[in-house]
Amino acid sequence: MIFAVLFVVVAFRATSSVELPNFVVLFADDMGAGDPSVYGHPTIRTPNIDQLASDGIRFTQWYSAFHVCSPSRAALLTGRLPIRSGCAGSGPTGGVFINTAVGGLPTNETTIPQLLKPKGYATAAVGKWHLGQREEFLPTSRGFDEYFGIPYSDDMGASAWTSETGIPLPLLHNKTVIEQPTNLGTLTQRYADYCHDFIERNKDNHFFLYMAFN
Repeated sequence: MIFAVLFVVVAFRATSSVELPNFVVLFADDMGAGDPSVYGHPTIRTPNIDQLASDGIRFTQWYSAFHVCSPSRAALLTGRLPIRSGCAGSGPTGGVFINTAVGGLPTNETTIPQLLKPKGYATAAVGKWHLGQREEFLPTSRGFDEYFGIPYSDDMGASAWTSETGIPLPLLHNKTVIEQPTNLGTLTQRYADYCHDFIERNKDNHFFLYMAFN
């Protein structure tokens, strides 16, 4: 599947003596760069995204490092080309980690939250992870304090919303499965609620929030 990726970074100022920015990264699959109205779409209206662009930083040029899930996420979180991190794969579809994969983003790769933690940042990952579902590859093992989401694509597990059979689609909080199969009908709102709660809990501190929509 070919991906169009929207990458938005929003910086806030925390109320502390050291002026460090807070970060909210929104990562979306299957969304064209020109789909939000702030980027010129003639009919689609996206006032909330437009407000983020107005209050934060709007990038006018962006190239995803890969056209499928896992390699593009590896590149975003490490700043390295997928072929250097071992996530590019050997075929044209790339190195996508399936729901039974034994590997993930190599543990010797450094992620953004791992760099921010020594600076006192609270870190959270919400949504689709897709960089390995084994415990050593999950977000809480890769620099994130918290995780709430599905460890791979929502079409890689059985649920009422997919034709997939086999392993029911899991929803994780940190490293614990809290729902299986995942109710996809309410998932986006639950993601938004979790993000809102994380920001509220850390609004007086420095935080890094990575939100990857399924």
